[in-house]
Amino acid sequence: MSDSTQNPADKPAMIGATLFLERPADIDYRLMIDRVGTALEIDPVHAQGNTPGGSIVLPAGGDVIMGMRVDAPYPDAFDHLATFTYWWPDLKKDVARSKSHLMVFCSWSKFSRLDAHMHHLVLVRELVEQLPVIGVLWGSVLMPSSTFKAEFATTFKGAVPFSLWVLIQFSKQPNGNILISTLGMRDFGLMEIETESSLPLDRTYDLVRKFGSYVLASGPVVKDGETMGHTADERIKVRHVRSFRPDVNDNVYWLELTDRPTVQRPRGIFSRLFGSNSKH
Repeated sequence: MSDSTQNPADKPAMIGATLFLERPADIDYRLMIDRVGTALEIDPVHAQGNTPGGSIVLPAGGDVIMGMRVDAPYPDAFDHLATFTYWWPDLKKDVARSKSHLMVFCSWSKFSRLDAHMHHLVLVRELVEQLPVIGVLWGSVLMPSSTFKAEFATTFKGAVPFSLWVLIQFSKQPNGNILISTLGMRDFGLMEIETESSLPLDRTYDLVRKFGSYVLASGPVVKDGETMGHTADERIKVRHVRSFRPDVNDNVYWLELTDRPTVQRPRGIFSRLFGSNSKH
């Protein structure tokens, strides 16, 4: 879905991904154009100017894909991300094998943010197919290449690859509740998601992922106080509240998943004046 009202002066932020390579390897631009050139509207004439090992400057989709390969290990040990990347237990050991990393960026500014991310996803999937990729870092999400491919395949069934774009952070409260927060929804111009849940972690995680996927696909259509869910067992109330994270300092979607909350969410001036518990 194109955003024809996009003001050039308000060009959206770049969408970026970093690919961790086992060894330095070059992109086959001719193969890329054959496979995804039409879908990404790549200019085949300008593509010929990209030389092996050099920087990427590739007109595509009314914008420019830019990239750079650095033949050195990535300067981050990913201690924080490893805590939440349960699907990749050997993350730090595997990424440490990387001898090179490739960074690719594009704003895809003529598209909606969801369509822009889908275009960048097609680009990165092509690079994963061509190069000896160990894993992909997209925003705050780090995935092994095998998981990346599997998640990408779900898009052909109409699914939103939420797990490739949005990190779900979690911690356990003293009373056993699970505290959840997301990182990545803001890249789509949407509110992040938070909840404190008395449900099991896997159940809570699944509800957050399903809700996040719905919002990414539908936009900011969930109003404060609405109840969401496909079945009676899944019906949950959604509130718009101020985030409990000081670094977010903005409204978030809060899923009401416990009758025994322990987190004290910040209260703003309007809630103090008017007694509102929903919009802070």
